[in-house]
Amino acid sequence: MLIDPSDGTVTLPAGCSISPLLSQDVFRKHSVFPRARSRDFGTLPWIHYHFSGGVIEGKELLASLCFYDQVLVYVSLAADFNPPGAKDWSSYSLDVEAAAKQFHDRLLEQEIGKPTRRDRLSVGNLPASQTTLACPLTWKFPWGRVCSGHDFKGGGTFITISFGNRQEEANRAYRRLGEGPP
Repeated sequence: MLIDPSDGTVTLPAGCSISPLLSQDVFRKHSVFPRARSRDFGTLPWIHYHFSGGVIEGKELLASLCFYDQVLVYVSLAADFNPPGAKDWSSYSLDVEAAAKQFHDRLLEQEIGKPTRRDRLSVGNLPASQTTLACPLTWKFPWGRVCSGHDFKGGGTFITISFGNRQEEANRAYRRLGEGPP
């Protein structure tokens, strides 16, 4: 996995390169698209595409692209540390999530250096082996930011590459859609 610090282009182990300029139409023509699952969560024109980004250090790298209409808003990546079998709450483990977070943090520090910001969330009493989950890391760049964190509500541990203020702009546009004509 490579993240170009000059412009945010992400190159996955499978060879797929994701530029911040990638449109949804261009992605639909990409060789990885036939293997991608799409989800709109009932909130079109928001749409997410999920696919395997290849293998890194023996772990499958799961990739998700979030578009608002044609605009790539962010890329989300997660190394799969789950044991083989069903991927549901019955096999969920904060120890597994902590191992994934440590892996993500190490990869990012090797790739793009020390984080710009280290936070500490107040989430109760975590065992020492899981404290990394309460420590999101952020790298800021002129084009956007890279974050490594854990979602305590949703249960996932991700690397998120976001571009500028696209998410805020897309949220404003989506709210305007709900307002309808004047």
